[in-house]
Amino acid sequence: MPWHIEADNPGCEGFAVVKDGTTEVEGCHRTRAQAERQLAALYASEPEARAPGVPTNEMAQEAERGLAWREEFGRGGTLVGVARARDIANKRTLSPSTIRRMRSYFARHEVDKEGEGFSPGEDGYPSAGRIAWALWGGDPGKAWVEDQIDDIEDDDEEDRLDAAPVKTRREQVEEMLAELRAVRYSSK
Repeated sequence: MPWHIEADNPGCEGFAVVKDGTTEVEGCHRTRAQAERQLAALYASEPEARAPGVPTNEMAQEAERGLAWREEFGRGGTLVGVARARDIANKRTLSPSTIRRMRSYFARHEVDKEGEGFSPGEDGYPSAGRIAWALWGGDPGKAWVEDQIDDIEDDDEEDRLDAAPVKTRREQVEEMLAELRAVRYSSK
């Protein structure tokens, strides 16, 4: 189920999380960050959002919207953003390094949401920033990336632990004896 955030929803003060295609408000929040946390939780609860590296249907719809807007308005996004949108729209499995780059994109461009024309009903909608945001999967993409990053970082930690050299009991005893000798001789 897709959702989005509205800054001026008549149903609540602050930021509303609204189900797409309806006026149904899922939650009202004082800050955008609170609304984004609810949005992330909603998308994370979707079963398909848990497939490792595979974009969700909502991300694909947002990327397709971004591609259509870019063609219609002739602005928004870079060639990298267009390539990312094509991968997302085609639901290609994205590598951990690509997902990390997406996290960087969202972190750098979060500020674009404050610009005029980012939200429906504002002059200049959709702004170049809104089009670019859509190319990268929009709010569903940001929520998905955060979920994926948690899994990637957990996997990285497991890989580091697996790669740590395992000492035999004999090596451990020899190391302890060497330390004891060093302490014994250094104190004389």
